[in-house]
Amino acid sequence: MSKSTSPFAALPDAVPILRTWWEQFGEDEASVHELSLLLAAELESRIQDGKIKELPDLAPFIEKLLADYDEHDDVSLGLIERLVWPALDGRLDPDATREALGTQGRLVWDSLYLGSRQEDLRAVEYRERDLGSDAKGPALLSVWTVRPGQWVDSSTTIARLTVRERPAVIRVTRRSWIDRFASPAGFRVEPGALLLYVAPETPGIPKGTQLCELVVLGPAA
Repeated sequence: MSKSTSPFAALPDAVPILRTWWEQFGEDEASVHELSLLLAAELESRIQDGKIKELPDLAPFIEKLLADYDEHDDVSLGLIERLVWPALDGRLDPDATREALGTQGRLVWDSLYLGSRQEDLRAVEYRERDLGSDAKGPALLSVWTVRPGQWVDSSTTIARLTVRERPAVIRVTRRSWIDRFASPAGFRVEPGALLLYVAPETPGIPKGTQLCELVVLGPAA
């Protein structure tokens, strides 16, 4: 039997537990894209308690595939994107999966996983439903304290305001994508005014969940 020239031939040495999987396909000389799809299916079948325990050992192998064989996204879309899907439906822990990948793998993961979360945009208006009980009465939007088009962590302050002549801030209640601002700094805010669009990182957050909160910080100036 001739020795396989596929880059996947190195897989059994990298992760011995996957030797049996490789032996099923090693003689077929399938393409990198086809083998990436097959490996993703195998890894998905190994999910236990939201994790793939073989992934940390597999990460250096994936890094080499990404470096040498991903010119046409065969590995990015064939392998990593297929792991994004169970992360989005809750079967795979996204944070643990990202942590298990190498440097380039994490970059691809962020592009695919976080990119998909950006589509779950929610409008935030100046009203109690969206910002909590302090969002009432006249307000002046003083400044946005972050740039749009980025992810921010839970409790990050994204705006400073004056509410009923008292200093206040708007904070995100969970890690979120800040898509764009609908009201400019210096804007006098009326009840129901559209302030911004955000998207939660965590999948499955019900529509109507409060993603931002307005907090009054002290007495009137």
